[in-house]
Amino acid sequence: MATVIYPATPQNVDDRIIQPTRAFKQEVTKVLGSILFFMVTYITLMAAAIVLAVLCCYGGIMMVVTWPRFITIMLGLGLAGLGVMVIYFLLKFLFKSKTTDRSGLTEITATDQPELFQFIKALTRETQSMAPKRIYVSPEVNAYVFYDSSFWSMFFPVRKNLTIGLALVNSVNLSEFKAILAHEFGHFSQRSMKLGSYVYNVNQVIYNMLYENEDYGQALSSWANASSYFAIFAGITAGIVGGIQWILKEIYTLINKSYMSLSRQMEFHADAVAAYVSGSDHLITSLRKLEVANACYDKVFQVYGAWFDQQVKPVNVYPDHAEVMRHFAADHGLALENGLPKIEAQSLARFNKTRVVVKDQWASHPSNEDREAHLRSLNTFTETEHASAWVIFRDAEALQKQITDKVYAKVTFKEAPQVVDNNVFTKRYYQELEKYTLNKRYKGFFTYRNIADVDVDALPTTTQANNLDEVLDDHALELPFEIAGIKNDINTLDIIRRSGKQVKTFEFEGEKLNQEDAASLAEKLKTELTETEALLAEADKKVITFFIHQATAKGVAEKIKDDYRALFAATRQSQDDLAKFIEIQNTMQPLYYQQVTIEQAHALMNLVRQREKPIKERLRTMLASEQYSVHYTSKDKETLEQFIASDHAYFKDSSFLETEMTLLHDAIKLYQTMATDYAFVLKKELLERQLQLLD
Repeated sequence: MATVIYPATPQNVDDRIIQPTRAFKQEVTKVLGSILFFMVTYITLMAAAIVLAVLCCYGGIMMVVTWPRFITIMLGLGLAGLGVMVIYFLLKFLFKSKTTDRSGLTEITATDQPELFQFIKALTRETQSMAPKRIYVSPEVNAYVFYDSSFWSMFFPVRKNLTIGLALVNSVNLSEFKAILAHEFGHFSQRSMKLGSYVYNVNQVIYNMLYENEDYGQALSSWANASSYFAIFAGITAGIVGGIQWILKEIYTLINKSYMSLSRQMEFHADAVAAYVSGSDHLITSLRKLEVANACYDKVFQVYGAWFDQQVKPVNVYPDHAEVMRHFAADHGLALENGLPKIEAQSLARFNKTRVVVKDQWASHPSNEDREAHLRSLNTFTETEHASAWVIFRDAEALQKQITDKVYAKVTFKEAPQVVDNNVFTKRYYQELEKYTLNKRYKGFFTYRNIADVDVDALPTTTQANNLDEVLDDHALELPFEIAGIKNDINTLDIIRRSGKQVKTFEFEGEKLNQEDAASLAEKLKTELTETEALLAEADKKVITFFIHQATAKGVAEKIKDDYRALFAATRQSQDDLAKFIEIQNTMQPLYYQQVTIEQAHALMNLVRQREKPIKERLRTMLASEQYSVHYTSKDKETLEQFIASDHAYFKDSSFLETEMTLLHDAIKLYQTMATDYAFVLKKELLERQLQLLD
């Protein structure tokens, strides 16, 4: 076995940082009180159910003894069954176990990965926790501890299993990897933390009685179907059970809210354990990295999803993930440390201008900002082991390929797919990025938005700016992000306003406000949004004026103005096309998110047929225009022509027509892509021509 690199442990750290805090103990008291309340209620309900069952059985027996007839026998059995079924409802959780779905996981052993197991053994010793029963790897950016639970696991010890996401391993150095695993083991390193496991199981008991009733419903239905006599008592039983559930729902809300609050304190405690054995700084940097890593991981599969129709899949997705992270770092001006993005506290601050903060009482985890503040307060540090976390995995590439194959095991291609390596992915990825990336000299000012539609003839012909950097100053560059933040805050305030009793207070710029303040604040922000959008439009005018001035000096001012007129016309047309696309998408939305009746399905698809008519007319124009020809392939053209010529009902009798629905989806997706690509290409070409004036 090779020598395992094991990051240093902080020295001379006060043991008190890993003791349960006062806040934790307070939450424990609240949870215990809510559980005690549930137990009293449950015992009362059970006693009432037993009394009901005794009375029902006694009544049924007396009915048969007093008047022995077929009808009385059936009614007596039904009455006795009522009592039994109510008790069964209250006891069925005893026979229910919760098993974690392992289909997406791959178990590894000490034989497979001796260095990793040696590393984990050392870490469990440091955190004073039991070694995992089993260790699994998953594809994603995650790490978690889990176990199969039942009512009886509250009384008998259950060893936990550990899952390590390979995309997480791909994203952190060895010190950060140690901190992440230490956090997971920290949940079980202290005796007092076992309460969390106990509370979890109690929560599952209540949840079972409220929501996991499919088997019970089937048993009740089978009993009702056995005889019309029994159906009467099955209906009464359902009514009684409904009443019990109404009571339990109120208690469940109380317990679950308390449990979520306790869970957040447990996260802080687990962070403290991680800081104790690995250093505060490494968990802080890992929290920042994992947000970026997760976004990049999703991006990789978005790219392969877009290539699905081209019958393409990866041989190993993890080098591709690393490449996307490197591009993310370059695109956002982040330094690289041993190939991984280095993310400081303010690295991505400009992308989050949100000022409305809601403390989510139902969240199981604190916010990353709160976790960072807590970790900084612990103030434990060690030297960083910059080696990739992959160094403790044996034959890492083979494991990566194995998990990649498992991800694609259930993906069905129309024909044998082309399996691409990282070299092919990188080349294709950057080619597509180039198509949708604007010149960096604009510093992202025009990215993800349209240039303000202005009258170029009304703009001044002179400018005070000596160069482009003076026009694109810091204030101008912040405006698009400020607008995004204001819009997000307005949306959050609307949710708060409509939340009823769910959100009573929130914070705005550090000031605590009440729910009734949300409406007035939203109006103020709408005014601020209008003003900020006007400032952005003025900034756009300054950029356009600057380039018209440059063009005037070279005698091509009218050409630039004509280019802007063409761009603005194309943008207006693109926005109209997008409005039609969104309208038909919204029409079909109920089909994806709710159950619809046959009548509703017919009505919806008839409405779709009406709304596809202007889209078909617009597609005829686009296909006839030379300007759009570069934005679709010959195969795309066949799809669009077939769609234009069709007159499908989409829904016939009681089912959707799969081929016709596929054609509809493919065509409107192409319509949206062509509309946006055409306007974007015009913008990109114009912005490039402008820069040539400066050169």
